[in-house]
Amino acid sequence: MARLRKGEKTQRLQRLYWLLRRHPFGLREGEIAQELGWQRRTANNYLRELARQGKAVKEGRLWFGKEASVPKKR
Repeated sequence: MARLRKGEKTQRLQRLYWLLRRHPFGLREGEIAQELGWQRRTANNYLRELARQGKAVKEGRLWFGKEASVPKKR
């Protein structure tokens, strides 16, 4: 397995996030993998990372991009 260069994971996560945001009706993992030229398992790993960050959500078989939460000013 090839190692990622410094900052490449962040770039991939950002690319995936923007893909999800461009498709308001959601995308399936296979569609995401095909669009980005990744293996489906790779797409799944990055989707789960975005979900942990609160930037993506899965409903049924579809993944959706969420607005990044902005901290509220006090």
